[in-house]
Amino acid sequence: MSGLMLLRPWWLLALLPVLALAWWVRQRRLAGDWAGIIDPALLGPLRRIGALTDGRRDAALLLPFIAAGVIVLALTGPARLLPGAVAYRALDPLILLLDLSPSITTAPALADLQAAAATVMADAQERPVGIMVYGADAYLVSAPTSDAASLESLIAVLDRDTMPVSGSRPDIALSMANDLFAAEGVGIGGADLIVISDGGGTGTTALDEAARLRAAGARVWALSLDDTAPEGPAPDPGALATLTEAGGGAAAPAADARPLLQRIDATRTARLARSDAATDAVRDFGRWLLILALPCAALMFRRRR
Repeated sequence: MSGLMLLRPWWLLALLPVLALAWWVRQRRLAGDWAGIIDPALLGPLRRIGALTDGRRDAALLLPFIAAGVIVLALTGPARLLPGAVAYRALDPLILLLDLSPSITTAPALADLQAAAATVMADAQERPVGIMVYGADAYLVSAPTSDAASLESLIAVLDRDTMPVSGSRPDIALSMANDLFAAEGVGIGGADLIVISDGGGTGTTALDEAARLRAAGARVWALSLDDTAPEGPAPDPGALATLTEAGGGAAAPAADARPLLQRIDATRTARLARSDAATDAVRDFGRWLLILALPCAALMFRRRR
């Protein structure tokens, strides 16, 4: 979180025409100012006998392109998060949606679910974390709190008797998450919802709810479980991948959650940097880079013999 990032990385594309123009001008200056006067057939022999200087050796030729390159780098917005910026947006929570269907709670997958949830909370870095559980219905276990450690005891007691009705309806949980935030008047924009599931029950309705969350500014991610009950439906990680695609996120195995959590963290950081609160959360070094372009600009106005 303390490293440099680019607020406007698309400006790097502007370096391509700058480099192309510099190469073209350098080729045009191969024979210096004489290239536009002397017959091209004579340029080669004159260069060989030393009658013409190589115009490409003129360092001043590169000055405007160096200045342009520095300006482009400044426009990309190299920046660094300010201390405390991770927890700056209290309304950008992590919401865990835990699948407590029988195929998970009656199998070793339940321990994997609890371990994955604990990993997410340990990686939250003071970001508010909320917990929802779902089976045939969905329930809010804990509203988002910055004290993620206090939720560990809740995760530890989850078992096959937690849900009153068996089933797997992630669509209800996703819809409930959206409606809860809307009822509080803050909206769910900026939230990251992490579904920890074997993929059961992920149908068209769930995809529609994920797309609705994405349209509201949230993102849906997933950690897939595979060690489910043999008598239950087979795990369906492909369904979770489709769900997260609709929700603007990505899916990964629950046993290897760290890379996905790093991606979630990077996505939120980039979003924060582009938000209206960016001036309070990041330090933009682009303006200071512009100072480096001034010497090149000044040398272009020097008197030449």
